[in-house]
Amino acid sequence: MTKDDRYGAAGDTYGSSGDQYDDAPSQNGTGAETAGAAADDAETETDDSANDGVADLPFIFARRTVKADRDALPVYVRASTADQIGELERELDDRFDGDDVMSLDVREAVVKAGLRNVEDVVDVMETWGYGRR
Repeated sequence: MTKDDRYGAAGDTYGSSGDQYDDAPSQNGTGAETAGAAADDAETETDDSANDGVADLPFIFARRTVKADRDALPVYVRASTADQIGELERELDDRFDGDDVMSLDVREAVVKAGLRNVEDVVDVMETWGYGRR
């Protein structure tokens, strides 16, 4: 596997815009917005996108490159976690056959899923020993 395969080539084939899902409400109510506000924003985006059509596209199709509109956030993980992420990437690559599943997308999706499920994050941290003092 090459670096481009893992992180996405600089000129990936997907397209150029921001993540319209950044402010999506979380499932456990810890998100920055309520579902009603998110729906209002979605309606506004739909109205605005009638002019150019880009906002109507899902994130992977609207961006220029896999790194477009993203900030670097270095994350250091143990070998077992890296192995799990690699396994997940392979599973998702099989599931989304025909799509180029980018490692950066999988990793951000894992972070977003954790933000939507904060209790799962708390459980992992408690397993690591947090809250025992």
